Amino acid sequence: MSEFNIFERKVSKFIKRFSYVHKLVKYLYQYLNFFLKSDKNFSFKIHPDVKILNISNKSLFFGYYDHTPFSNDMNHFVSHSFDKSLFLNLYKFKNQKLVNEETIIKTDYFNFQQGIRPIWLDSKNIIFNYINDNYFKSAIYNIENKSTINIKYPVQEVSPDGEIIFSINYSRQDKLNKDYGYSLNQSIKFENIDGIIGYRYKDDSILFNLKISDIFIHSQNKYNFRIDDCELNHLHHCPFTSSILFIFRNKKSNAFSELFKYDYIEEKIDLIYSGKLMSHYCFISKNKIFAYLEHENENGFYELSFDNDITITQNILPDKEDNINDGHPSISPDKKWITYDTYPNKARKSSLFIIKNAPNSKKILIGTFYSPMKYYGYKRCDLHPRWSPDGNFISIDSTHEDKRKTFLINVSEVLKKYE
Repeated sequence: MSEFNIFERKVSKFIKRFSYVHKLVKYLYQYLNFFLKSDKNFSFKIHPDVKILNISNKSLFFGYYDHTPFSNDMNHFVSHSFDKSLFLNLYKFKNQKLVNEETIIKTDYFNFQQGIRPIWLDSKNIIFNYINDNYFKSAIYNIENKSTINIKYPVQEVSPDGEIIFSINYSRQDKLNKDYGYSLNQSIKFENIDGIIGYRYKDDSILFNLKISDIFIHSQNKYNFRIDDCELNHLHHCPFTSSILFIFRNKKSNAFSELFKYDYIEEKIDLIYSGKLMSHYCFISKNKIFAYLEHENENGFYELSFDNDITITQNILPDKEDNINDGHPSISPDKKWITYDTYPNKARKSSLFIIKNAPNSKKILIGTFYSPMKYYGYKRCDLHPRWSPDGNFISIDSTHEDKRKTFLINVSEVLKKYE
């Protein structure tokens, strides 16, 4: 049995309160299982009705699961390559291959989870984080005229219309969660951001400035923990509204996670979840997310609705035994399907699934991929599945060929089969 059993999960849950001890024990236990259970001859296995496309022989990765590497018109594709420094590269997507490589920028400041956070604003413009004149900021690159516009704040999220940039305090990330930080040294300067800001770059105006203290005061745990030990992460813009969601959590002891909604037009903040665990999520409708969280002492994927009342249900994957693995969910462009991955099990195998965005869904195993032990911790390479704008492909980052590579999986036939 390669999955972690109930006892192992309970032990992990207990020692997770002691952050550094948890990291050490987890690493040693994973390494032991790597030697005992991993199949060194296994690389990957995919569903018979899907096709996996090796779109480039280079070592590439895109990063996070909440944005696509494809331009909106699917004519271009962006990805990172790594060789001591990080390169952000632009490609034309032609005949299901990446061609005409163009390096947009080279940098030594990045992370392996999000790279330099590239996000398409439309089919011609892409924003990313970088260092310019010793300042940590972002830039918008126009792929047609090759021009670059400097933005004085780094980017974490953008509004659906591409007009508003949302930025966080990345120096706090460096201190509390380097997996999403940029290892900024003391010589690097940046505009002062306390919590989250919304910035309209076209007219150089700050739409809002939500301070960390403004968030902390609404926390159910404000009397139990220090504000300096709390991070902001997983910021997403709500569809069709003027609101953002973000996770606020204690990183010293991993004792709580909270999900907040902030309406930046009405300047209204609401706590919509507080518990022991809130992890990755995606929107499945206007005011509902599919999220991995703890509810009534059970971890799993749940639907969290926050329209009028806040409700937590488990209708999409109601089988608790079949719904225990954390992962990164992503909704298809037509909102009919959800894809998500798992972290490596004891045999160092990660799985990729598709389910219907409907009650009582059955998991469709799309593929299983081997991850060598050298890709662990900060240098890990999660699959981070991302839909293409036309809904026919899922892009993943995988190390099953013993290096970071981006693959495309054509799922069009399997979607027709199970529709």
